[in-house]
Amino acid sequence: MENQNFTPEKSFELINQVINDAKSKFEENGFIFAFWGVLDAVAAFGQFILLKNGYYAINYYPYFLMPLGAIYTVYYYYKKGRGRQNQIGKMLSFVWIAVVLNIFILGFLLPGILKQQLIPVILILVGIGIIVTAGAIKSRLILYSGIIINFAGLACFGLEWIYQPLLLGIVSVVALLIPGIILMVEHKKRQNV
Repeated sequence: MENQNFTPEKSFELINQVINDAKSKFEENGFIFAFWGVLDAVAAFGQFILLKNGYYAINYYPYFLMPLGAIYTVYYYYKKGRGRQNQIGKMLSFVWIAVVLNIFILGFLLPGILKQQLIPVILILVGIGIIVTAGAIKSRLILYSGIIINFAGLACFGLEWIYQPLLLGIVSVVALLIPGIILMVEHKKRQNV
C-alpha cells in the first residue's frame, strides 16, 4: 500500500465518506428498526394484558419472541452481506452485540436479580445503544429515539411495575417503529431520485 500524505481537507472528506456509508447502510435497514418496534410492542402489550388479567405466573411468555427476533435479525444481516462493513459498522455491531447479550442475560438467565426493575434497565441499555448508533452515523432522528427510550427507562423506575410493560410498548411504537418507518420512507425516496 502506498504511503500517502493527506491534507486535512482530504482526511475530513474520507471520514465523512465513511460516516455517510455507515449511515446509508443503517437507513436502508430502517426495516429492522420497525421490525423491533413491532416485536417489542407486541411482547410488552402482551405482558401488560396478561398482568392486568391476573396471569402473573406466565406474564413474561410474550418475551420468548425476542430470541426469535434476534435469530431473524442475524439472518437478515447475513443475507444482506454485512460481512463487508467499514469500521463504524463494525463498532456498531459490537455495541449491539454487547447490549443484546446483556439484555438476554438479565431477562432470561438472571431475571430474579432485577425483579421489577428489569424493564427500566432494559430500556436504559437500549437507549444507550441507540444514542451511540446515532452519534456514529450522525442521525438526529435516531438520537431523539435514543433519548426518548433512555428517559422512559428512567421514568419506569417511578411506575408501578404492572404499568412498566405498557410504557415499554408505547415507547417501542413511538421511538422504534415510527422512526424505522420514517427511515425506510426516506431511503426509498433517495433511491427514486
